[in-house]
Order: sequence, then structure tokens, then C-alpha cells
Amino acid sequence: MAIRVVCRTDSGRQRDHNEDNFLADPEAGLFAVADGMGGHEAGEVASAMALATLREALAPRGRSPAALRTPALEVLAEGVRGANRQVFEVGRHRPVEARMGTTLVTTLIRDGEAVFASVGDSRIYRVRDGTLDQLSRDHSLVGELVARGEMTQEEARHSPHKHVITRALGMEPAVEVDAWSEALKPGDLFLLCSDGLTDEVTDPEILDTLLAGGPDLEAACQALIDLANRRGGRDNITALLIQYEAAPAST
Repeated sequence: MAIRVVCRTDSGRQRDHNEDNFLADPEAGLFAVADGMGGHEAGEVASAMALATLREALAPRGRSPAALRTPALEVLAEGVRGANRQVFEVGRHRPVEARMGTTLVTTLIRDGEAVFASVGDSRIYRVRDGTLDQLSRDHSLVGELVARGEMTQEEARHSPHKHVITRALGMEPAVEVDAWSEALKPGDLFLLCSDGLTDEVTDPEILDTLLAGGPDLEAACQALIDLANRRGGRDNITALLIQYEAAPAST
């Protein structure tokens, strides 16, 4: 299995610090983006804590023979639930104005399969055969309205309620985790990103930018960040690209 990974994160044009964090561990096949929220820089603490907890739970298992017998879907979902418990326990002892939470999107790539998990409104996209598909579901007020057909994607982009989150890590002792898996195809390109990108850049523009970058993932990733900033950069922006390639044939 061959994986290429590039990530960029940027505070944007209107924030003085960055509450986004990302995780890229090719050895474990583990990748994630977290968008923190909370006063007094609590969001930055929450997103970093969630990713550290996830990595601690998943990375050792990724190299353990026993872990290979555990369904990856179960392992990843439990890792996200563990991250929620950690953020909640720490957050509940903080002052009200410094309470914290975070979104989390993650994938575990192993043996030709990608397992995904999502909580919040950060997103997971896949580019396959020139088509962009959003694989994750937005856990937000407008996301639920779109899913029920009561609002269009364009209306959701401009809604004053688009940042009302209905699910996040650290808000409650337990959290519902969306988790699913799919077989990989050589050439699959995955984008994990915070809403600082998708609030400013439409899905067709994301696809055009990725296709224009061709095999140069670094250029494509930076182009996404630059485009979001040109549009106003009103939030922190994180984009993580993962390309799955067929392993070289043995000789």
C-alpha cells in the first residue's frame, strides 16, 4: 500500500489564533482533522487533546497483531468515543466561559480499506474518477435540514444558522459517532477539512482546484487554503489530502 499525504492549516484572515489541529500518521494509517470551539483558546486545547487521545488509542493498535483481528470500524469508533470522554472530563472542570469542544473527522486506512468516523461539521470528501463526493454528514442545524430536503445546499451556505452544531466532542459524556468503511481504489483522493474551507469554497471549486493540481498534492492543498483566504478567510482553515496508490509491483 502506498499513501501520499499533504496537510496545510492556516489561521485565516480574521482570527488571531488557530483552533484547528490535524493528525497524519502514515505508519498507523491514521489521519484526522479537528476544529476546536470554546472561549479563552479552549478550542485549541480541545482539538489537540482529541487528536492526541485518538492517536494514543489507535497508533499502537495499528502495529499490534491482536489489533489486526479487531474490526477496524469498531477500533476507530471507540477511539473517537474515547476522545470525547477525555475532552468532556477535562472541560467540565473548566470555568463556564472556557468550556470546550471540537469537531472530528478521521480515517484509518488498512489493507485496501478506508474506515471513516465523523462528529460535527468538518467534512470528508473523496475524489474518484474525476468526481467529488462528500462522504460525511454535517452534524449541524442546516445540515439536518438539507438531509431532510427542507433546505438546499446553497441556502445552507448562506443561512445565519449554518454554524449551529448539533453534535461535537466534549459536549456530553457520550456522543454518537458516524462510522463507515469502503474498499479503496488506486487513485482515490480524500480531503479532510474544517468548515473554514467549505464556508468559503464551493464543492465544484474544491474539485476544480484538486484536479488542476494534478499529481502535485502540495500545490493543490495550498491552492485550497489560498482560495479560502481570498474569499475572506473568516475562520481557521485546514485541508488534509490523502492519496491512495497501488503498491509497486514486485520484481
